[in-house]
Amino acid sequence: MDQKQQDKMGKAPEILWEEIAMCQYLGDSLRQAVVEGEVALPGGLREETVILSAQAMAVVEKVTVQSGRADVDGKVIFHVLYTQGDPTRINTLEAAADFSQTIELPKARPGMNVPVSLTTEHVEASAQGGRLKLMAILKIYARLFGEEPMRMVGGLRPADGLMQKTETLQTCRTVALGQQDVLVRDECELSDVLQITDTLYATAAASVQDVMGGEERVTISGVIDLEVYHLSAMPSRPLVITRHSIPFEETLPLTGEEGDLLTADAVIRDVAVLSQEGQEEGQRTLRAEVLIGLTAQMTKRRDVCLLLDAYTTSGDLICPQMQPTRRVLAQRQVRTAESGKMTLLLDGEPPARTPLTAHLRPIVTDVTRTGGKLTVEGMMEVCFLYMTDDTAAPQSYCTEEPFRTAFACDLCQPDALTLQTTGVEVSCVTSDRVEIKYILHLSSYDVALGEEPFVTDLSHQPAPADDSGILIYFSQPGESVWDIAKRYRVSCDSLRAMNPVLDGAEATDGQRVILWRR
Repeated sequence: MDQKQQDKMGKAPEILWEEIAMCQYLGDSLRQAVVEGEVALPGGLREETVILSAQAMAVVEKVTVQSGRADVDGKVIFHVLYTQGDPTRINTLEAAADFSQTIELPKARPGMNVPVSLTTEHVEASAQGGRLKLMAILKIYARLFGEEPMRMVGGLRPADGLMQKTETLQTCRTVALGQQDVLVRDECELSDVLQITDTLYATAAASVQDVMGGEERVTISGVIDLEVYHLSAMPSRPLVITRHSIPFEETLPLTGEEGDLLTADAVIRDVAVLSQEGQEEGQRTLRAEVLIGLTAQMTKRRDVCLLLDAYTTSGDLICPQMQPTRRVLAQRQVRTAESGKMTLLLDGEPPARTPLTAHLRPIVTDVTRTGGKLTVEGMMEVCFLYMTDDTAAPQSYCTEEPFRTAFACDLCQPDALTLQTTGVEVSCVTSDRVEIKYILHLSSYDVALGEEPFVTDLSHQPAPADDSGILIYFSQPGESVWDIAKRYRVSCDSLRAMNPVLDGAEATDGQRVILWRR
């Protein structure tokens, strides 16, 4: 553009730039994956094998971010209860199956942060030809965060006829990270009343209760809830469950600078249990080792004043160039729990005499947010183990039951939640009716987002000639006083002076607005 054209169009407003480093939410991906494994059974090929139950725990071991995708490597640890040969003796088998999944994230670049959560939605085990075939269906949810600096318009230097609207917006960025795997050990005495003869396996859930940081270190404390499966010599009860709470407090390095908010998370990576006879008769000691993955994150908030819109009442038109941005306002770890209860009808099954245990696996189908509460609906996979009067062999009954639970919390991103059951208690109401009580735990690393578009640049173009006279305009739904003033290139004060009824920021739908132009 030559100097004559610039003089004709007028001097462009001077842009005041802001270079801001902030955490942006760049997308997510939700998908299912099938993980399969196979392992040899220790018994003979001719021995009949009956699968009683199958459980599985999925663990993320590595996330590699590439251009346009994230490669997720992990493993699924299976625990199977079964009988082989002798239908009265319960056996257990532990096996692991590795998996690798590619998650498509179009905006991903190496070095970006991609947290991944796994949920085991279904588990199957079948015996054939002396081998055990295993299958798990996983829900994989990945989110993409970027923290590259952005150059945005903070405002314009005041000039004649210039109207601009700015707003102070909150941003957040990650300033420090810490990550470490920790082995937690514990031991306790098992009651001789349970007559435990052997310990099979254990499942665990970890929760963070407190996090404190300072001087490049963070201390995370919490509790590991352990459920241990044992063989028992009690008549009519070959399987017993013991529950234990293991406190932990671990300090790990935090690399980065000081921030405003510190959050932490703990996930179970592996569980090993063993029980041994004590010196006295009937005495038995349980030893447990739990590998937990600890992560900590320090974030820092910053309020920035940015240009939202601008126009001039004379001269050239100003055309803001907008870029949609989903900025992170805050990150927080949400954990809560509610009790639940369901009734099973053993229609057509052998009558129940003594309940042994029940494995519950929740599958979420719908989430609604109302009045500060989160209502979660879904199907609960149930595997019920029990004894009957007709035989000394344990029985297994698997089914699905609907559930609906309201949690006293609210989430900005309901898709990120995971559910887990603990404290399962089973009682037989009648021979064909079973009541199951449980505690349903909700966990989510929640992210609050702001989604206002940012002005990243300004362009100019000649303005059409204004019509003189009196104009009557009827406001459109959702239109503000600023929108009408910008449309007709008058100041908001002038528009209100001509229309005293426009005393607020918003205009009423279909409101008559009068403009007078000379």
